[in-house]
Amino acid sequence: MIRCATRTRTGRLHDENQDRLVAHPDSGTFLVVDGMGGLADAAATAQAVVDLLPRGACARAAASDGPDATRRVTEVLAELNERVRAGARTGPGTTGAAIALVLVRGGRALVAHLGDSRVYLARDGRVRRLTEDHASDGHLTRFVGMPGAVVPGVSVHELAAGDRVLLCTDGLTNSVDDHALGVLLTSAGGLESACARLVDAAARGGAVDDISVIAVEIGAGWSG
Repeated sequence: MIRCATRTRTGRLHDENQDRLVAHPDSGTFLVVDGMGGLADAAATAQAVVDLLPRGACARAAASDGPDATRRVTEVLAELNERVRAGARTGPGTTGAAIALVLVRGGRALVAHLGDSRVYLARDGRVRRLTEDHASDGHLTRFVGMPGAVVPGVSVHELAAGDRVLLCTDGLTNSVDDHALGVLLTSAGGLESACARLVDAAARGGAVDDISVIAVEIGAGWSG
């Protein structure tokens, strides 16, 4: 069994929450999308990503392992990138979103991301980051809606019963460092309380951007 919990909080930068979440434990599909707040139509772009990344495409991307899975998910996100750009208003800098996607299939997690939304894996009290930010000097170097070829970060990870996977936007990680994040994610309590602890810690840490998290737990006796 896969369990999950979500939590989001609007930041102080704007009145509208520009993050979007998808959490479907039955299909093993989890997604966080962070509309780029410095660009026009950020919330609409985030919603478009959620609308245009259907379960069928996710299933196609995760249909195989290794290099072929990487190729498939890269193709899916390249198609998404072009569709988002085609739907944007004309002119430079009109749309963009950072994403982190996790597909749980057959005992493995396929992780794909663009931008600075992150994925972490917690096992036996230890937490490691599964993504590297696509950013330089405070600007995203890769994101959905970018011009040119889009190359997501893609990796596949073995899962075990008891693992916790966290997807989050940078509203969390700009205010909570990896060590504190790991403590909050793995402390005693259920997924709902873990999500609440993480979001509350980011708010206390002075987060100004939207804060969104999805916590996923692989249940005991799970065989994939």
